[in-house]
Formats: sequence, C-alpha cells, structure tokens
Amino acid sequence: KTTTMNKLRAGGDVYARCSKGSTAGRGAISGWTPCPLCCAPSPPITLVSSTTSNTHNFLTEESIRALISSIPNTTKSLKLFSHGRGLAAHLHAVHTPWKPGKAEVKRRKALQKRQENEKRRLERSCAKEDGTDDDDHMKRESKRQKITHDESSTTILPLQSWLPTEEETKRWNEQVVEIVALTEAEANKKKDNLGDTVKSKISNTTPMQGCDRNGKEHQSYRDSLPAFLAAAADGDMSTLKQLIENNTEDKKDHIQSLLSLEDRNGSTAEHWASGGGHIKCIQYMWNLRDRIRVDDDDGAATNSSNNSDTTRKHGNKKIIRRRDGKTALHYAARNGRNEMIDLILSKKDAPSVNVSSGDGTTPLHMACYGGYVSTVKRLVQTHGSDALAMNDWDCGAAHFAAMSLGKEGTDAVIALCKYLKRHCGVDFTSRQKQGHTPLHKAASRKNRHVIEWLADEAKSSKQVEALGGLD
Repeated sequence: KTTTMNKLRAGGDVYARCSKGSTAGRGAISGWTPCPLCCAPSPPITLVSSTTSNTHNFLTEESIRALISSIPNTTKSLKLFSHGRGLAAHLHAVHTPWKPGKAEVKRRKALQKRQENEKRRLERSCAKEDGTDDDDHMKRESKRQKITHDESSTTILPLQSWLPTEEETKRWNEQVVEIVALTEAEANKKKDNLGDTVKSKISNTTPMQGCDRNGKEHQSYRDSLPAFLAAAADGDMSTLKQLIENNTEDKKDHIQSLLSLEDRNGSTAEHWASGGGHIKCIQYMWNLRDRIRVDDDDGAATNSSNNSDTTRKHGNKKIIRRRDGKTALHYAARNGRNEMIDLILSKKDAPSVNVSSGDGTTPLHMACYGGYVSTVKRLVQTHGSDALAMNDWDCGAAHFAAMSLGKEGTDAVIALCKYLKRHCGVDFTSRQKQGHTPLHKAASRKNRHVIEWLADEAKSSKQVEALGGLD
C-alpha cells in the first residue's frame, strides 16, 4: 500500500472512527460527503467475473483523488453520506461489482442506452455523408474513429452477478477503505486550505461537522425537546405546572396541545415521563387529560382539530402511541420502571400487557432488550405477559435478550436468558424471517458473554448445529 494510505489507516479502522459515546449522529461528528462514484460520469470501477474475461480493474489512489476533486461545487441534488461508516455502507450496498444495487443497475442501463443511441446517430450520419464529395472524407473518418473509440474504451460493461472469489472480496473491501479514507482526507485538506472561509465555502458544497445533512446545526435528541417534554423527561413538576398555567384563554385547547405535543420521533410527554419513571408527572398529565376528555367523541374532535395522531384506537380503548407505535408501557419496560408498569396496567383504560408496536414488538421484548430480568419477571408472573410472542419479523424474547447490552450488567443478561429458557420455554435456536438466530444477534452486538452462554447451552443439549450458521 502507498505511504499515504498507511498514514490514513494509522490509529485503527476508519469505519469505527466515530464509535464514541455521543448522541450526535455520525454525520454530525465526522461531516458529510457525496459518493465519488455516484458523481462520476460513468462507472469507474469494472470488475468482470472470471467466467468472462477475468479482468480485475480497480481504482488507483490517483484515480480516486481525481474522482473526489471532480465532485460538483454544489451538492444540493446529491445524496449525502457521513464520512466513514455511512459512505462505506453505501459503497457496499450500491457499488459492489458482482452485486450492484438498484441505483447502479438503473444508472448503467441508462448509460448503455445513451451510448447505443449515440452510436446509431453517428452511424446514420456517416452513412448519409458517404455519398457526398471527398472534401468531407476527414469528417467521416473522425466520426468513425469516435465510434471505434467508444466501443473499445468507454463502453459500459454489462451488469452481471456472480459468486466472488476470496481474492475479489478482499480486494473490493480494500478498495472501499481506500475510497472512504481518501474522501475524508481530501475533505480535511480542503478545510485546512480554506481556513477562515471554510464556513461559507463548505455551505455551498457539503455540510460541516456539527451539522445535519441539511446544513443546520446539529442538536442532540434530548436537547431538541420542547420545554414541556423536557420537563416530563426530567420529572420537573414545577415547570410542567408553570407551562400549563401560562395560558389563561382557551385553557382546554392549550392543555390538549401540550399533552399532544410530539418530539421529532413522535414521542409525547407521557412517553418521556414513563420512560424516566416519574410517577407524579404522569399522574398529573393523566388528571389533566381526564379533565378535558368529556367523552370519546369530544376527545376525538379535539385531537382532529389539533392535527395530532398520537391517540389511536386499540379495541375499545385509546392509547397514546409514538410514531413507530410504541406506547408509554413500552418505554417503562425498556428502562426497567417496574412501579410505572404496575401503575399503567392498573388504570381502568389500561392497555393490554401484550400491546404491540407498529412492527409487533411488545413491552416484554423491550424489557428483554434493556436486560432487566426483574422487569421481565414482573411482566410475566404478575401481569401475564406472553413470553413466546413474536414481532412481525419473527423476533422473540430470545433475539432481544441476545442483543441486550445489559444496563444492569452482563450477569443480569445471562440470568435473563436462563429465566426465559428454563421457566418460559423460550427457544434460543429459533430463526426470524431473515434467518437470524439469537446467536447472530449476540454476535452483531459483540455480546461475548451471551455467545459463550449459548455455546455452553448448545453443547449440553446437543444443539450446536441448530444454534446458528449461515443466515
């Protein structure tokens, strides 16, 4: 590898550069960039299967730099990716030579059609000129040479899919690292060269670090909360009451608007209060809602007038849901708030303990994902939750527990897995719709303790083959 590439790789994997404890998105940490390959006028990488011409044509460092430098000054019409993982994921998904993505397939077909049309147009033009005087001989020859050149050097290779060799896979992975590293290096170099003018210059091209992909200053999820939701998240009763009492006219509409207020992910104050375990706050909001809800019809009319979709019917009950369908009960379970769970399920209009989100995820699944064994036991033994329920992807309690990073520690996660298997009959070899077993999920989260426990359990029950394998 070149000295430049060795310098770029010093310090670890460029993909994992942003793996830090921050609530900012990777693009807000590292900056944004368009894909150099998407910006190229024609596909720059051509790797033809060994069943055809056995051609391996990857980009050199100079070629990559040339592609990066040719990115248009304005990127408003281009899709942006975060430096590092974002760009790398796009390259693998769209530009892998033996398995191009839909966007690349569409692009190559369009380029092929354009070249074929241009070739036919030139051929027709040459045929018409064959009967003219010899004075046009040079002109005709020039056109014929252009056709020959297009066929020999710039014709877009046909799209093919094949099973790559180990060498092809290795070389493509290295190529992706090169493109990602050089793209970021060129961006940093441009910033250093621009100096004080970087803000005005970059705003016309790609968003800076600390910005979202639209160029606006990044705010963490928590910092972006409206005041009423932030107070609910913090359990700040005095601020909640102050915000409620601020409006003296149209009191009912004012309260309804605050209770229906959503953050950027569709969560309401009830979601935040329940997730934080703030009992007094959520009781206060329930009392407010009871005061303004005369009957179901009036409540529905009020919700309609406020253009809110936070209240949705579940059987004969109305449940406050997030945009993805999760309820306050989901977040109480996710964060191990046992007293909050008891309170929510003790209400007259309480949701079912097995209430599902938009993709079929239940509160028990969320408790397993949080790694709270006491919460799982509370849901199953006290409230009768179905430990064998699956979501729409056929992921069950075993899959969610295997992914848990364990807020209460690794021992608690193993205790949870043992409880699910031995007391609830949960199958830790089941495959979801994509073919993933709990072992796949544990591996994706690097949960070594879960992997070792699964291996020990499989050996003792002679289920090693069923434990995992190719998905």
